[in-house]
Amino acid sequence: DPNYSYEDEIAWTLNNEWTRHERVTRTFSPLGFQKGKLPPDVFANMGAFYYNNRNHVVLEEWGGKGVFVNWWETKVQFVMIPWTLKNRWQSQLLKLVEAWAGVPVEQTVMYGLRQYTEGARLLTHVDRHETHAVSLIVNVAQGNLAEPWPVEVQDHMDRLHEVIMEPGDIVYYESAKCLHARNRPMMGPNAHYVNLFTHYKPVTDLEWWHQPNHEGTPEAVLESKGECQLLTDKEGVKGFSVQCEDERLGPHLSPSLFQAH
Repeated sequence: DPNYSYEDEIAWTLNNEWTRHERVTRTFSPLGFQKGKLPPDVFANMGAFYYNNRNHVVLEEWGGKGVFVNWWETKVQFVMIPWTLKNRWQSQLLKLVEAWAGVPVEQTVMYGLRQYTEGARLLTHVDRHETHAVSLIVNVAQGNLAEPWPVEVQDHMDRLHEVIMEPGDIVYYESAKCLHARNRPMMGPNAHYVNLFTHYKPVTDLEWWHQPNHEGTPEAVLESKGECQLLTDKEGVKGFSVQCEDERLGPHLSPSLFQAH
């Protein structure tokens, strides 16, 4: 179509995703996300599988591709996982997610291994609210990055956080409520970045997204206290990271100090 524009579809998609993220009122955690670590045995198993199958990649194909991944500019690759191995990993990951979410959950989707390549970007979005209440990003492997490629997450007050992951790191996040992305292109000759995604919903709450929070749910960090300041790096360059008087905001607040309204 000569009249088609990726830019127009991106603009429409971003507006639509903002509307979608507002439909979810329930929360599970103070900020909507948290960084963690895989148990060493699980990470060793995932890392070994990827290493032994890293040359058996295919192009990721899906219907109605949309513009969430910039597939028209860069390759998005996939390493298939045998079902028996998926089940083994899921039984171990489920315990981690339940402990973080504070409620019994069931797996709805395990997706991956997805391998991003040089130039990859991931547009700001939320996931399906019926099935993606809480989710997990697993960083299985990465290489040849010229600079960090943070996952961007907006918390319950739409403050932007940038989480830098290393192999073996995980990020729990409320993926139907908290907008998330990797808008910065991945930089580096022959760079690669390999993620596994798992998604869950509460076992007993069928329409969980507009149910009240369960008793004992951690209070969401809405209004923060005190000020935040930009810190300097070893060379004295300001804006390297952020330090806030309110420790509830955590260590990942974006140096841009961006907050959507």
